[in-house]
Amino acid sequence: MSRTQDFVDYVAKYNQDLAGTTEAFFQREKLEASLIDSSLEHIIDDYKDFLNGGKKLRGVLIKFCYEIYGGRDASLALSTSLIIEIIHSFFLIHDDIMDQDEVRRNSPTMHVKYSREFGNHFGIAKAIDQGDVGMFLAYKALFGLDIPFAVKDRLGRILNQILLEVGYGQMLDVTYEQQEKFTEEDVLRVHRYKTAEYTISGPLSIGAILAGAPKSKLKALKDFGIPVGIAFQIKDDELGMFSTEEELGKPVDSDLKEGKVTLLIVKALEKAKGADRKFLRHAHGNDKLTLKEVERVRDIMKKCGALGYSQRKSRELVEEGKKFIPQITRDPKYQKLLSQLADFVIERKS
Repeated sequence: MSRTQDFVDYVAKYNQDLAGTTEAFFQREKLEASLIDSSLEHIIDDYKDFLNGGKKLRGVLIKFCYEIYGGRDASLALSTSLIIEIIHSFFLIHDDIMDQDEVRRNSPTMHVKYSREFGNHFGIAKAIDQGDVGMFLAYKALFGLDIPFAVKDRLGRILNQILLEVGYGQMLDVTYEQQEKFTEEDVLRVHRYKTAEYTISGPLSIGAILAGAPKSKLKALKDFGIPVGIAFQIKDDELGMFSTEEELGKPVDSDLKEGKVTLLIVKALEKAKGADRKFLRHAHGNDKLTLKEVERVRDIMKKCGALGYSQRKSRELVEEGKKFIPQITRDPKYQKLLSQLADFVIERKS
């Protein structure tokens, strides 16, 4: 039995419970869209199908933290958690366009799917608009929550701040890809703003606010969530280089070919010598790489110690975050699940 099994089981149960909430929400939206024009129905169906893939970790953490602080309305928790999952799909649809990715979750990305039907320009335009519609649906879901206005206002404000930081983080990420020099500090800054708050501490904080937790708890959640969230992205980048396409759901060489700035590439360029370093510079951002050349990059990253450094860094960050668990809750059950969440972040296979 895996040492993160309790948390894994919690995630699986959440996904089962969310299915009904998701179906009901999108059925209502599909009906409303059809009143405008029947051709819009498939946009809602496609968005729902896209959302139904993935781990849904962010939504899990909203419900999880809601329960930590005494929340007992499962329907409210699921409806609130659906909001972040709708937003996540919006981000992924647009991210795939920016990264020119063609596969996600073992299926064509949204813009590729539409481009095959309607041509490249229209397909991209349609996918962009579909992502926009998703963001509007998320805020509609937020405004529709049956909670006091003061709570809704707090949720809206924290959600908007999280999303703004993601936008800034994405801008930095895209910018760094165009630079010849970048540092570990640059990488961790992107991870902090693009991933950590949005993936871990933000969803936990939303769940806490929904449950009426004291404001003092939000700091502890952030102190836990930021390092664990940065570790999440370091692990994501590791999987993007060393996983398999079957496990990852997309090509494992795409980050390298796109020139994505990761801790792995930063440390490899720093630690590799001579011909190996020269080859890394040739490979990074080269969309014509062969499988053999990608394998050579992997070998260099292992040999020079970049992979080991990345793994140690993510473990250090997880252990840093775990120190704040007693400040989040004194309940042994939830302390155990929080610890398993932190371990899951860097032990997962996809």
